[in-house]
Amino acid sequence: MKKALTVLILFSAIALIACSGKKTYTAKSKGYGGEITVELTAAKDKITAVKVTGDKETPGIGEKAVKELPAAVLKAQNFDVDVIAGATITSTAVKKAVKDAMQQAGLISAANPCDDPGGTITLESINRYLNESADMGAGSTANVVAVIPVAHINGPREEHDFYAFVNFKYKARNFIKYQVTYLSCTCRSAEVNYWSTAYVEVTLPKSGSIDDAAIKYLSFDHDAEGNYLAGFWGDSNPTPAGATYEDFKREYIPFFVGKDYKYLKTLSTTDDIAPEDYSAGEGRASYKVDSFTGSSVSTNNIIRMLNALFEYHATDDFFTQK
Repeated sequence: MKKALTVLILFSAIALIACSGKKTYTAKSKGYGGEITVELTAAKDKITAVKVTGDKETPGIGEKAVKELPAAVLKAQNFDVDVIAGATITSTAVKKAVKDAMQQAGLISAANPCDDPGGTITLESINRYLNESADMGAGSTANVVAVIPVAHINGPREEHDFYAFVNFKYKARNFIKYQVTYLSCTCRSAEVNYWSTAYVEVTLPKSGSIDDAAIKYLSFDHDAEGNYLAGFWGDSNPTPAGATYEDFKREYIPFFVGKDYKYLKTLSTTDDIAPEDYSAGEGRASYKVDSFTGSSVSTNNIIRMLNALFEYHATDDFFTQK
């Protein structure tokens, strides 16, 4: 009788474990000093436990990431948590392994845009694939990238559906840095036909409304701190109408700094910019928007690129989780 009771208890325990639905997934990645191993336990579409092992990481630095990130992942229910200061390599390795384990558990998908049985490929599926199929994207080695739609306009005011490319997205405390490559001029000869690359910083407003998000910085050369060359002016210099890139840098590009999306989305071309708005602000009294008449391809597509970027900016978790 005693033996039968013991067997019954054993089977009951096994049944309880099986019914709990808990399962552990293991993933590995290369840290700063050696291999990082993550054991992630999941049940009912939730992470219930995270264990990280990496005994070759730097004492007091990398080992801090090994010890502290499991709790952060468990709390966030996501691999994309803040890195530990001074331990970027170890932190990234932990996040990469957690991401792998989450994919194994079916908590996130490693989607291929061609996997849809209906044969439909969308920008969402392409961007998901770009950021999940390689070591790029949130919580990985490289920053987030994306393809975004742009309503391009040419000199005769004909509109075309184009795409622009977000080469990186880097989230700071209260703003996001972007590098966006887009085609402005389409009529130039092959030897001088380049795509423009803009470096843009866009705020994350306290209100949580995308309409209040504003351009913090805009450049076609250096970043806001002047540390590195982040942009590239790919249009005519000068334009056929005689406006030089220096004219754009001194007058037109600074006009957009500080402007929020509520205002920018009312602009389609420079014709929509009120002269009094354009000349408002310190040192701008003598500036006239019609001084760029004839340079509409360059001016109008900066507006189009910025509006496309704001639409992409609005998809960030900062806004979608509000």
